[in-house]
Amino acid sequence: MASFGNMRTNVKLNKQDTQIERQDQDKINQFSRLNMKFGELKGDIKKLKEEIDNLTDAQDLVEESFGEGLKLFLGEAFVTCDEEQGTDYVEKLTEEKQEELEKMGDELDEIEAQMKTLKSYLYARFGQSINLEEE
Repeated sequence: MASFGNMRTNVKLNKQDTQIERQDQDKINQFSRLNMKFGELKGDIKKLKEEIDNLTDAQDLVEESFGEGLKLFLGEAFVTCDEEQGTDYVEKLTEEKQEELEKMGDELDEIEAQMKTLKSYLYARFGQSINLEEE
């Protein structure tokens, strides 16, 4: 009868003990906050682009209705107006949304640059011990 003895395997795990200083923790926290803000801002930009698309569709509807009584839906009421008033109103809203979109785009670029700087620092400091990539 064959007997099996206890086999022991010694495995050494190279555990890198990384000391995190207060300054490093602050940078990690800052990156996390920027990353959350970046995600929220991307969502806001997507919604704003949809609003601009809707306003473009509204502009087309205003142009198609030429000569007919035009009714704009404002808040919870319909308001009768002529084509020129409707066109001016929709153009004004579109311009405001475009300006807001540009501001958000600039802010997004700024946040992305800050995140890139922090990411470079943190990967240089901690190497593979830190994961800053989105999944």
